[in-house]
Amino acid sequence: MRLRVVTPEGEKVDTDVTAVTAPGSLGELGILAGHRPLLTSLDVGKFTYVDGTATRFLATTSGYMEVHEDQITVVTETAEAPDEIDVRRAQKSLDKAERLLAETDPKTQKRAYDNALGRKKRALNRVKVAESHATPEALKEMQKRAAAS
Repeated sequence: MRLRVVTPEGEKVDTDVTAVTAPGSLGELGILAGHRPLLTSLDVGKFTYVDGTATRFLATTSGYMEVHEDQITVVTETAEAPDEIDVRRAQKSLDKAERLLAETDPKTQKRAYDNALGRKKRALNRVKVAESHATPEALKEMQKRAAAS
């Protein structure tokens, strides 16, 4: 199967894959060769694909996925490999979102509260993907940056 992941910045991934796991809006989706045609919305989450013998991960935001014959096309706002994520920045975003949630009344400020929930979900996803799946070299670099600040 051919996987293409596209963001507003351009094509992020274009490779042959044997399996894909995507964060669907209604739950996790597994795609293997021979999957029926599908068009579905995606939620914030960890996107996984098997490229040859390696399993690769992306932190993605909401978007859409189309499966047609041997093609899987993902259109998403962002898609970041673990080594590309600035964990310190993601952690700051997570902390800020949690502060906003604590300061916002969900009954009287529903829009602001929902926005803060979305920010928290995106930041938490970035932190989890980076910390769980970054290469040892990238983790060392993250630790150096954290110690320097």
